[in-house]
Amino acid sequence: MTKTPPSLDRRSLLHGMAAAGAAGLLTACGDGSGRTGAGAGSGTGGTLPSSLRPLADEAAKEGRIRVFVSTDSRTPAHARKLSRALRADTGADIEIQFVGGEPDPAFAGKLAQEAKAQVAPSIDVFATTPLVVKQLSGAGLVHAVDWAAMKGVAAADVWTGHHGIVVAEIARTVLYNTKNVTAEDAPKTLEDLLTDRWRGKIVTSGLPDVFSPLAAGLGTEATLDFVRRLLEKGRVSLASVPTAIRTQVSSGEFPVGFGVRIGERQRTAKAPVDYAPVKVPVVPRAGLVIKGARNPAASQLFLYWLNATEQGRRHAYEVLDWPRHTTPGTDLHGLAQKAGGVMTADTDWWMNEYEQVNKQVARLLRK
Repeated sequence: MTKTPPSLDRRSLLHGMAAAGAAGLLTACGDGSGRTGAGAGSGTGGTLPSSLRPLADEAAKEGRIRVFVSTDSRTPAHARKLSRALRADTGADIEIQFVGGEPDPAFAGKLAQEAKAQVAPSIDVFATTPLVVKQLSGAGLVHAVDWAAMKGVAAADVWTGHHGIVVAEIARTVLYNTKNVTAEDAPKTLEDLLTDRWRGKIVTSGLPDVFSPLAAGLGTEATLDFVRRLLEKGRVSLASVPTAIRTQVSSGEFPVGFGVRIGERQRTAKAPVDYAPVKVPVVPRAGLVIKGARNPAASQLFLYWLNATEQGRRHAYEVLDWPRHTTPGTDLHGLAQKAGGVMTADTDWWMNEYEQVNKQVARLLRK
């Protein structure tokens, strides 16, 4: 576990008060018409705290949210399923609409352009990785929310200065093709990838953020050394994007891959690919309410549900394919159990040292 770096540069952080009532969650939100009753909590996720009734009432009046899903293959059917689950667990009737099609940094740039043009943002909710959170926060594009005041939210999940709340993780895993490699022969450590046994048999991607999260567990110098050795001539092949790694491993083109999770479609189709029992880094994704969002209360309620409730965490994985290694039933939880844990760090590290490591890895990859 990496030590916490110095505190955040407060000059780049947003200030402001949280939206009215953002101090907890409701017991009974009613049917979305603004009425309240005993129906909140479906019995599957438990009764929710009552301290957020003002927020719940406002969320019910707004009645909808637009959620950015990047290039994920989410459909209106997924959105309806998520809306039904949210209503069943909280009583709040909120229509969920997905917006996507661009990588996170590109869409963050679009939001900056919208703000400059003084037009309403095209989304309400953005779940993204640390560097993009810093990009949005530094540009003043995040709505101020006091997530820490909400009952049930873990302190470690709150990105206080940036008004974010952790709702998912991205993992840089080691995959292997189960037809070509037995579980007994699969790599057991990152060092195994550097042996002659796997020379020429590994596919990865030459993007900095495939490797820089390793520093959360290995430290900066060890990470840079690992990348140098892994990229020695003839040791690995580089896919154009991380998602191509899973395709090339499941097809058998390469027996081993590093840098991406097994895809949802591969899991559903029971493709011949599995996780090697290697402890790997998980990168947190924080949910943000975009400044100027048309539906700020509904957005807060939705993100709270994804973070702090059993049903919300489960549906984040099952519907959005947004897992966390601490949520039983997710692929990352299974990997963490198999590998004896994951590499991770606290918010300060991701907001400070991570960016510096990422720059150093980028320079290394350009050589």
